[in-house]
Amino acid sequence: MALLTLAGALAYGPQLREVQVGLFGAYQGGGPSEELSLVVAARDTEYCGYHTACGPGLRTDTIFYIRLRGSEATVVAIPRDLRYNGETPTGFYDGKINAVYERGGGAEGLRLAVENLLGVPVQHYMILTFEAVMKLVNAVDGVDVVLPYPMKYTDRAAGLYIDFPAGPVHLDGKDAVKYMRFRRWEGSDLGRLDRIKEVMGLALRKAQSPRYWSRLPGVAGAVWNALETTLPLTEALQRLPNLRSLALKSATLPTLEEGNFLVIDQAAMPSFTAGLLGYTPDAEVMARLVQAEALGLKTLLFDQSGAGLGEQYRQGFIELGIPPPEVQAGEVGGTSMVLVRSGVSIVGRDSPAFLLAKDYADLLHLPLQTRIRLEPRGYDVIIVLGPP
Repeated sequence: MALLTLAGALAYGPQLREVQVGLFGAYQGGGPSEELSLVVAARDTEYCGYHTACGPGLRTDTIFYIRLRGSEATVVAIPRDLRYNGETPTGFYDGKINAVYERGGGAEGLRLAVENLLGVPVQHYMILTFEAVMKLVNAVDGVDVVLPYPMKYTDRAAGLYIDFPAGPVHLDGKDAVKYMRFRRWEGSDLGRLDRIKEVMGLALRKAQSPRYWSRLPGVAGAVWNALETTLPLTEALQRLPNLRSLALKSATLPTLEEGNFLVIDQAAMPSFTAGLLGYTPDAEVMARLVQAEALGLKTLLFDQSGAGLGEQYRQGFIELGIPPPEVQAGEVGGTSMVLVRSGVSIVGRDSPAFLLAKDYADLLHLPLQTRIRLEPRGYDVIIVLGPP
């Protein structure tokens, strides 16, 4: 089942220079410019019987991270089969991220999971339903897409009938949801994410037209009470003036297949977060990484992946302007982590070697461990790369 992030696109949409007074109070020009980040998801539909919907389900089958910074919006699509193993408000969780909402503490658990997976702050959450999605698309009179092939699918139990011809197709809210839910072409969830991003981008561009500006606050108010969110509507509406010429960047989180799961492609993450999200190590961290060799500190990329991750990571360091560590292949197996020798100096955890290891661990989103002796010998820090 699909969901999407059109709420952010429409609730934060155009610039409204005139004062709006009514249900949402008053606001005028010049919205806040500070960064806002949130995870947007939607609950699927639970069925009690044939054609009988019980209401929103407990799984969030497609998830997005959204960051708004001035007039720039960045959207990261997170596949529903992505594996998350980490802390949640209800304890440790290990499973697909689309079940975190059900088993890991609801929307707050999902927010925390996305924050831990991406390694970036996530301030708020917003949980949608299909009804809200339809209203949001209808608010801009639907969207137009071009299909390379006919799109046909029937699920009689769920009352889902999809029958779109090849070529140009106009989608109203109901049809847009069908278009986003379709999964038969690619045989995976990733193509569906591309269609969700496509619809979101089309609706956002239409929302920037002055003909729709007067509708958007009313639409936001109509659906806001049905949303599960920590973002106040007043704060969302205050951001409208900043977003008249919103620039949208979107991408799908880089992943690899691992059995029934998808896992984050750790080798691609440094350049992904730096290029799309703009998160790079601060000046002090970069200085330590660049100057490590001058300090006599030796780092090894110990590749036990069996998939050539060492060279991929090495190339990632080069792209970030960091001197690449030496790469050495080892026996396939083990777990990815950063190792540093314990007792490396009298200042212990403040030692240059420990700080360097911590910087690598933070940069690569890997756990940090200390060891009495490092193998292979001769290195101050070892970045172990296990199988993907």
